[in-house]
Amino acid sequence: MAERTFDKKKIKELLNSEYLIPAIEWVAEQMPGGFFIYRADRFQEILYVNKAALHIFGCESEEEFREITGNSFFGLVHPADVDTVQKSIDAQIADKDNENLDYVEYRIIRKDGSIRWVDDYGHFAKLPGYGDVYYVFISDVTEKHYVREEINRRANVYQGLLEQFNAFADNSLAVTRANLTTGVIEEVRGKDLYPEDHEGGNVTESMRLRAESFIAEEDRKKFREIFSMENMLERYYKGLGSAVFVGYCRRMSGRHCFVKFSASAVIDPVSEDTIFFSSETEYNTEKVTEVLNKKVLAKQYDMVAYIVGNNYGVVIGDAENIGKGSIFPKEKDGVYTQYLREQVFPVISGTEKEINEISRKLMTETIARELKESDSYYVDVPCEIEGEIFNKRFSYYTIDEESQFYILLKSDMTDVLRKEHEMNELLSTALREMENANAAKTAFLSNMSHEIRTPMNAIVGLDNIALKSSDLSPQTREYLEKIGASAKHLLSIINNILDMSRIESGRVTLKNEKFSFGSMFEQINTMVQSQCMEKGLTYDCHAIGSLGEYYIGDDMKLKQILINMLSNAIKFTDAPGYVTFTIEQTNEFENNATLKFTIKDTGIGMDKEFIPKIFNAFSQENSDSTNKFGSTGLGMAITKNLVEMMNGNITVKSEKGMGTKFTVTVTLRKSNNERLRNTFDTNELNVLIVDDDPVSCQHTQLVLEEVGIYSDMALSGMEALEMIELHNVKQEPYTMILVDWKMPEHNGIEVTRMIRKRYSDSATIIILTAYNWDDILEEALDAGVDSFMAKPLFASNVLNEFENIVKSKHYHEDNEGKTELSGKRILLAEDVEINAEIMKAILQAKSIYVEHVQNGIEALEVFSKSKTGYFDAILMDVRMPVMNGLDATIGIRALKRKDAKNIPIIALTANAFDEDVQNSLQAGMDAHLSKPVEMERLYDTLEKLIGKKRK
Repeated sequence: MAERTFDKKKIKELLNSEYLIPAIEWVAEQMPGGFFIYRADRFQEILYVNKAALHIFGCESEEEFREITGNSFFGLVHPADVDTVQKSIDAQIADKDNENLDYVEYRIIRKDGSIRWVDDYGHFAKLPGYGDVYYVFISDVTEKHYVREEINRRANVYQGLLEQFNAFADNSLAVTRANLTTGVIEEVRGKDLYPEDHEGGNVTESMRLRAESFIAEEDRKKFREIFSMENMLERYYKGLGSAVFVGYCRRMSGRHCFVKFSASAVIDPVSEDTIFFSSETEYNTEKVTEVLNKKVLAKQYDMVAYIVGNNYGVVIGDAENIGKGSIFPKEKDGVYTQYLREQVFPVISGTEKEINEISRKLMTETIARELKESDSYYVDVPCEIEGEIFNKRFSYYTIDEESQFYILLKSDMTDVLRKEHEMNELLSTALREMENANAAKTAFLSNMSHEIRTPMNAIVGLDNIALKSSDLSPQTREYLEKIGASAKHLLSIINNILDMSRIESGRVTLKNEKFSFGSMFEQINTMVQSQCMEKGLTYDCHAIGSLGEYYIGDDMKLKQILINMLSNAIKFTDAPGYVTFTIEQTNEFENNATLKFTIKDTGIGMDKEFIPKIFNAFSQENSDSTNKFGSTGLGMAITKNLVEMMNGNITVKSEKGMGTKFTVTVTLRKSNNERLRNTFDTNELNVLIVDDDPVSCQHTQLVLEEVGIYSDMALSGMEALEMIELHNVKQEPYTMILVDWKMPEHNGIEVTRMIRKRYSDSATIIILTAYNWDDILEEALDAGVDSFMAKPLFASNVLNEFENIVKSKHYHEDNEGKTELSGKRILLAEDVEINAEIMKAILQAKSIYVEHVQNGIEALEVFSKSKTGYFDAILMDVRMPVMNGLDATIGIRALKRKDAKNIPIIALTANAFDEDVQNSLQAGMDAHLSKPVEMERLYDTLEKLIGKKRK
């Protein structure tokens, strides 16, 4: 088929002819719908509009149309739809498959102001003589649009109810989907169904059974009215949502309960049948909440409200129910501060100062601040109303802190406080009578204890004298020893009874004297450690964090508390077992300090039922343990009383067969001593702490820092050896090493031997131990230990010991083994010229001859070609081009010449991390100096290493 061609000249002539335009206009006017043309530019000027379009807009003439639309396409679109229409048109134009046709639906505003919906079919074209245009066909689709919306609404309602049906199905008593048009149940699920509840069941019968299940006749009547078909359809068409009814009924399962019945009617969008959705859930919990709110809370509080920001809203309460003394808000909702100013502040009773303080406590700023610190906050407000005093309590609780949303409960405490006052009077009288009875009992016990003590002392004394006789028979000696043991036990019981009587009578007072905390614990540890060793138990004492050197209090009573508890731990623990003692300062306030002591053992433990009774006088868990371990039943009672006298408390956790943990906290005053002063330069000390317990390490570090000594720590002997080697290579050797005695793998003595084997007497080594070191003294000294210190450490003990060591050792510069540097030859490997010049100047200041090379290859070549012993040392930069210092060192050490193995090679580098030092060691270097190099350290290192090589 031949391709169709157009004669552009003829087309132009046709368009310009006097007949074509009237013909086109005639055709446009014959169209049944609206038609218009507008320019496809930013002005969108309307070029042509037909009469049908004018009719759609309610206009009589084209002039009216152009006036109300502004003669622009977007002037005829409802303003709210302009953006949507433009985006739709743009998207359709951008679609390559669209062939310039777009469709959009939007609203218009007619001349009379009414709003109609139109659909719009537009087409983009290039019109000769005009340029780019859109020609558009529109029609009024208002009725069709609203019908479609109604269909969509029905579909959405139906779909929503269907989703609810599925969501509630598993947790409800019953959910039902029934067709009211056909009268048939289409689907039913649930936990408690009626006989007619099945697919195909009769809707009317199912609803009848439900109505009959309600116990009260009134409930049955209301149920039938609410859920009749007529009422449900009326609710649907009015858009009222679900109908709800709550009643008490007897279910098919026989269960009596409150049930919440909720139902909705809806039109099926497909079949147009009336569908009935219903759900039944148990409502007991919700019913109880309703009663609580309406009856219990309303009786307990005359107002339950919420506060948000500075606004309040009353939830429960009624001024008419309060009667006299009401300060109930005049409005259910309002401004909180306005309510306070108008109704509360004017009736507060008290002095001006008291009124101002109560007013401040009621303000929202105070409420917010207090509720940040605790869960609840209340203010008691005495009010004078009509000549009577009423006591109101405002209680506040947080709902949401960030939004400052709080609950306010207001209650009348007048009767409660009056009854409390009457009860306090009765209790005061009873207390006085009890105190008199206790005083009489205490006097009796005290007198009896003293009366018994006198003959008991005679028995103990005579028994001791008799035991010294040399002519006693074995049987008589055994009898006397048993008499002595029994007498001592009886005497301890009498002492405990006397202590209890003194405590109860209030005759026990606490001293407030400055005492050395470290000395006290050294005494405790010495005694406890010996007891543990005798019984075969392991004893550990730890201090956590920083402790004061001195405190002010009663150290004798504190020592009595701790020794009593530690002795109990030892008594009730069999070998092999553990007793652990931990000390920690947990808080400081004003001039006081809170100390926590924890005593933990692996002993026999206690039954949970006995734990609450452990601090009662004369309480014992069972007679078997009393016979086996010996107990007066007063020790823990005395301990608890002494702890409470120190403003402290004592708690216990225990499990039968699993051990016991006691925690004691006491408050002591801090001693305002001057800071401990050093008599030696702490910069001379480089200290390493070796202990497998991280907590002990950290405590020791803190104690040393208190006196200005900073230290490193290692958690094993092998780690300590690695750190000592690194520091020696860096020319920063440790001058003092503190080693724990008891460590796994290698104990403190074994670690000392390994250090002394490698490094001779280069550092002072001190053994740290909570044990008595007399038994290991000789072995430790043979291994190279210089001194011993007791754990836990205290700053004063550390200062005294270190001062003695410094005086005896005189940590002065040790010149032994050093050599004169003048005339020595050094090979310097450094690629940076300025660094090389500086190093030359430093070395030449000591009359040292320097030969400089710029990389590792040159250093290896120069050294290998030199005579044996020509160079005394090599200074090797680590990072150099061609070959770095590490590889050059490996090459030199591999040479088969006598001085290659022992010539000192010293690393000069900006790499100062431990792994860099380790790399230097592995390459075969003897020392590692970090840039910038200190002159004296360089000279000292060269003197030592060259002198060592000469030996």
